Amino acid sequence: MSIGRGMTAGIESEDERAIREATDWLIFLEDEPDDPDLRTRFAEWLSAHPANRKAWTETAQAYDLIGPAAANEGAAIRVFEARDVADEVAPLPSQRILLRRMVTVAGAGMALAACLVLLIAPSALLWWQADYTTGMAQQQSIRLADGTDVELAPQSAIAVDYKGSQRHIRLLKGRAFFEVTHDATRPFAVDAHSVRTTDIGTAFEVGFGADSTDVAVAQGAVQVDASPSFGVSERLQAGQAIHVGWKGGFHRTNADGTEIASWRHGQLIANDQPVADVVEKLRPYFKGMIVLASSDFAARRVTGVYDLNNPVGALHALAQAHEGVAVRRMTPWFVIISDF
Repeated sequence: MSIGRGMTAGIESEDERAIREATDWLIFLEDEPDDPDLRTRFAEWLSAHPANRKAWTETAQAYDLIGPAAANEGAAIRVFEARDVADEVAPLPSQRILLRRMVTVAGAGMALAACLVLLIAPSALLWWQADYTTGMAQQQSIRLADGTDVELAPQSAIAVDYKGSQRHIRLLKGRAFFEVTHDATRPFAVDAHSVRTTDIGTAFEVGFGADSTDVAVAQGAVQVDASPSFGVSERLQAGQAIHVGWKGGFHRTNADGTEIASWRHGQLIANDQPVADVVEKLRPYFKGMIVLASSDFAARRVTGVYDLNNPVGALHALAQAHEGVAVRRMTPWFVIISDF
């Protein structure tokens, strides 16, 4: 068994080398946690260079953050600073045991890429319900049977139900922009998590936030109604938006026309938004996983325009405006944002 051989071509920095090897150790230790020889060699590697301990800490924390989304059960990986001395514990969900056996020890990049499959799998039912879906960094323009145009943002899904005198759309995930062909005899409605938006001759956006349904009107007007427990029944005109929390409550705002569905033009426009919300909106544009490991940075508020065609560059722009924050691209598919 060898650690860190034949995995990276060209020149790599000490930090990159350490991160790659730390991910290898994570896989090997999970496979044989009670192997004394492996534990000894891991302890020697850990103490061989300061970059190794730093990389191990970050890698273990990243897997810890990924874990709750992937599985409810966990196993433990023991981290040894010296022989037979337990230093700390990093949870590794049991579903990733299957992952490791699928990819063996082919490398950190493949392991992290395959991990994405496990994270996506539980939502397979959602995609089966959909008539139209988009993947990572993919947008789609759709012309419905009545001439209504729909544009789906990345990682979005809709189900279309046109029956008789009704036109009904379910937004199952993500965001969509609708330019509706008006027909007073056939109402057009979009449902998104107990929130119904009914067209009154308009163009509008509906999307999921982290814990909300958001609606913004570019032209015309819409009627927004939520389930009775929400107590929401609001009419929005062009240039208005509403944020309906899934636990109750709503907030109306004015929306500049250039900000509504700005993702259609490759831009993310943030106006005094928490960093966590901005990162959440960048995730569908990155072909991999972004972990925001700093709760302090996540809560900070930002205003700016970010390039959705370069999500990693957008993350760096976010971090550069704040001291003590680093963006590290551990593999082409895995980025972690953490404090220095």
